[in-house]
Amino acid sequence: MSRFEAPEMTLRDYWSVVIHRKWLIAIAVLATVAPAIGLSLAQKPIYVADAQMLLQSRPGESLFGNDFVFTADADRLVQNEIAVLEGDIVYSQVITDLALTQDPPFVTGSADASNDVVTASVESNDPDTAAILANAYIEAYRKVKRSQAVDGLALASAELQTKVSALQAQIDELDARITTATPDEKTLLDGQRKRLADQQAVFRQRIDQVQVDSALTTGGAQLIAPAEVPTDPVAPTPTRTAALAIVVGLLLGLGAAFFVDYLDDSIRSPDDIAKLGTGLPLLAVVPTDPPPDYRPVALSRPDDRAVEAYRALRTNVAFLGFERNMQVIEITSAVPGEGKTTTASNLAVVLAQTGVKVVLIDADLRRPMVQRVFGLSRSRGLTDNLVGEPLDLTLSRLDDHLSVIGSGAVPPNPSEMLSGQRMKAFLDDLRTQFDYIIIDSAPTLPVSDAVALSRHVDGVLVVAQAGRTSAGNIRQMLANLEQVSAPVIGVVLNRARQNRRGDTAYGYGYGYGGSYGNPVAAKQADD
Repeated sequence: MSRFEAPEMTLRDYWSVVIHRKWLIAIAVLATVAPAIGLSLAQKPIYVADAQMLLQSRPGESLFGNDFVFTADADRLVQNEIAVLEGDIVYSQVITDLALTQDPPFVTGSADASNDVVTASVESNDPDTAAILANAYIEAYRKVKRSQAVDGLALASAELQTKVSALQAQIDELDARITTATPDEKTLLDGQRKRLADQQAVFRQRIDQVQVDSALTTGGAQLIAPAEVPTDPVAPTPTRTAALAIVVGLLLGLGAAFFVDYLDDSIRSPDDIAKLGTGLPLLAVVPTDPPPDYRPVALSRPDDRAVEAYRALRTNVAFLGFERNMQVIEITSAVPGEGKTTTASNLAVVLAQTGVKVVLIDADLRRPMVQRVFGLSRSRGLTDNLVGEPLDLTLSRLDDHLSVIGSGAVPPNPSEMLSGQRMKAFLDDLRTQFDYIIIDSAPTLPVSDAVALSRHVDGVLVVAQAGRTSAGNIRQMLANLEQVSAPVIGVVLNRARQNRRGDTAYGYGYGYGGSYGNPVAAKQADD
């Protein structure tokens, strides 16, 4: 397994994503909260009024206490009464009682499991209407139940009257027989008549009781808490709606932030370099600062902030040279356009400004740019020397300390030329003439030129452009270089964003490690 594979994210990494994508999260929250509050404020207020009634513990309401016993489950009976309250019969009774011309809101019944109290709740845009309807539903329920009870008692009374009439017919028949009966038969018939009369008296008494119960029935419920006019609406609730919208917006924003971050793995800051888990030091952070012309900014604008970053890179390279030979440095990038030529040119210039002899070689044989950067005419260069032609350095010497070797004619086989022994011999010859040899090579991923050349150099410096280079490209580039044991020495983050004070967002104090001292102090001493 390659050591350049992506490491697992930590809590700090997740927090970094949140900070980096804070505007996306803020937009998601705003896009959720604003419509939610707007719709909430545009809604009509809804008021809820509650009226409570107490159900009788048993279905009958007999004053004389001789009803038959019900064994049905109490909770089930309460739920049945709630169904009646919410039913069409009670609904129609409310319309009749209030003489309504429009359909009123429906009622919702609810009950506490610990008692037989039923709450009738009505929602309305008008608080007075809600209270009136809540009370009206309970009154309509009581009327319906009373009507049902009265009808039941009337039916029972009719049945009892039928029994009384039948007994009276039997009594009349016995009376007729008694008038013609013998004394012994009369005694027997008198006994039968007495029993029939007693039964008839019981039924007559029951009829009287039923009539009294019918007159006294209340509908099986008692209003115990009439509805009051509500003062506060239950909806809309802008505060609660806003709170819920903020939560939803945060969830959507976080999801979008992590999704965008998953899709966008571009390197934007030194922290992103550290998250790669490669272990490579960040040698310099170069701010975004467009040069006034094609020349290196170290020549055209020596006091520019970007030049300070290149001087810090120079110092760090010098530190690296304390432990191992760092004479030949190859500079490459993952893909074209990340600033490798700019970095190579400015590093060569700031090295030469210290008084050491430096030669800059354009080994990008696919798209050479060094001669254009320094304004040199195309002449013989690297490829011409590799095929055996002598190289005249006086033609490309800028001053006593810096020389530039162009690419020369573009060959059909750049990788083979750069990896061959002729290239090694050419560099060995230059080692005897110069203190530093800076090589601008081709990008690593499109072609294999930089990988082939890395076998002849002392160090490979990787350039990444902030906001453009992806973490995947850097890992793949480093993996390709690792396969040939290329001596990668560190990373330069190019075109880093500046803050409002004009500094790069993370400053210039990033060296390649602590084993050689403080890079910032060393840079200051070197300057």
